[in-house]
Amino acid sequence: MVSVVLIGGLAGGWLLLGRDEAGPPAGPTSDRGNPVRSATANEAKTTEAVKLRTITGDQLCAAVPDDLRRSLVADAEYGGRDASTGAATDTEKRAACSWTNSKMDVGNGVLGYRALSISVAAKSAETRNAVEYATDRFDQDKKAHERRVNVRNGKRIDGRTSGSAFGELKALKYGDASYSQSSIGMSGLKTEVFVRQGPWQIKVTYGGDNRTGAKYPSGDETRVTAGKVAELITAEMAKSADKVKLTGPCGIVTAKQIESAFFPAAGGPSVSTSDGRIEQTTCTWSVKEVVKHRPGQEFTARGGELGVRVVDWGGGDTGSTFQFDRDAKKYDRYHDKGGLTDDRLHTAYEPRQELSGLGEKAFVVVSSTTKRYDKSAPPMMEILIKVLVGDRTVEVTFRGTTTGGGLVDAAGYRAPFFESAVAQPALTKVAKTFLDGLK
Repeated sequence: MVSVVLIGGLAGGWLLLGRDEAGPPAGPTSDRGNPVRSATANEAKTTEAVKLRTITGDQLCAAVPDDLRRSLVADAEYGGRDASTGAATDTEKRAACSWTNSKMDVGNGVLGYRALSISVAAKSAETRNAVEYATDRFDQDKKAHERRVNVRNGKRIDGRTSGSAFGELKALKYGDASYSQSSIGMSGLKTEVFVRQGPWQIKVTYGGDNRTGAKYPSGDETRVTAGKVAELITAEMAKSADKVKLTGPCGIVTAKQIESAFFPAAGGPSVSTSDGRIEQTTCTWSVKEVVKHRPGQEFTARGGELGVRVVDWGGGDTGSTFQFDRDAKKYDRYHDKGGLTDDRLHTAYEPRQELSGLGEKAFVVVSSTTKRYDKSAPPMMEILIKVLVGDRTVEVTFRGTTTGGGLVDAAGYRAPFFESAVAQPALTKVAKTFLDGLK
């Protein structure tokens, strides 16, 4: 089923290496249970919200012109691109794009490894808006990067003759604040550029080594190169949240359309893409009901994660029709043998049902996963609709609860639970909207 989510010594110069740096905070842990919380009076202590623009890894990749990117990391048999989108909620967004080439022709018959990577992140906290959060984090990271400096005026100052060497921080003029640091280590020479642009923390890394030949690219060269890319990304991230739209398959369905099928509020999507021989895109939204409550009132909220996955199989004997039919037989087999079991989990599947009115053919299947090590935990329910559309298959899934929730002390209160009679019409509505917009 589709995975539903609600990413030696000095050698003629000095460069940067980033394994020891303090990066952006880790992404949030996905909450797939029935959320229970008690609100307190302290919740009222918040700052003015800052709206975060939409951003995906694909949009970051597109911000770097092909001619510039090819001059830095050329297309070749040994080159590749990776785009990812992590958190995508109203309070946190993350995206990254990278290119690598392990045997790039860097001139004069020299083959070298080159890599260019970009990442952006923004986050707000209960008592700090996204701009305040970015400012604090940028200042903390800068202090951490200053502490790792062990090369000044071209000489090691730590008394060592081997190991990664980090140069001094160099002030730049991108965004609201920016600086760069170069280093050299076992993976070669590179420069990192760090920028704060409004609520966004931006990081650009460029560098590499030579597999043949005696010289590394100089620290100055990598600084200039990383700076060119940083300038482009800073301009991209300075765009107003109201003027940026989500592109690609994940932009077909809006949060409002999801809310009309399920319930408020929907956040996302996070986006994952792969552009290999078999192209695929996965979009994930969090869907959770908003429960009105007073400070101190305990409540629960129905909700879960909604996912859409599009796979372009192409034609041939193992194309989309073959893959669709194989999955249909797979779920029939899972049901007939009583589900799937390991030492920790047991997943049971209800009988698969054919659906009409979606694509060339479609089916729906409901599954429940129980924890064998915790008999008291409620089962995690998931509903999947799979559709065949030309050379593509489309999977639309919802995992979570659809009914119940609210104020715990209210009359008739019932803890959130999954109800197929509610989930299937809602998921079908989303699937139809998506298929209608799919090109």
